[in-house]
Amino acid sequence: MKKILLILAVLSFLASCDEKPRNPVSEYGNAMLDSYKKAQKAGEAANLDAVKKAVQAYHALNDKYPRSLDDVKGLIGAEMDMSKYSYDPQTGTVSIRNN
Repeated sequence: MKKILLILAVLSFLASCDEKPRNPVSEYGNAMLDSYKKAQKAGEAANLDAVKKAVQAYHALNDKYPRSLDDVKGLIGAEMDMSKYSYDPQTGTVSIRNN
């Protein structure tokens, strides 16, 4: 009888609690996903910087901006997906496309 009362007391306490129970596995997964997203954004920023510098180098070598970002692929030294970037050949401005 005491065990049943104890179980009922614990259950009623848990039911009255407004906080959701913590799920360490879910919290770990969320933390890992957040870290991945932050690293991905840092990588995108570094790639954007590399593309901008390649455009500047092209301009310095040719006294004009490249017609497209495909023209600077050889200056970057790494394979990149140039479709991720917006480019204005009139001003040499490069930015990340908003999807």
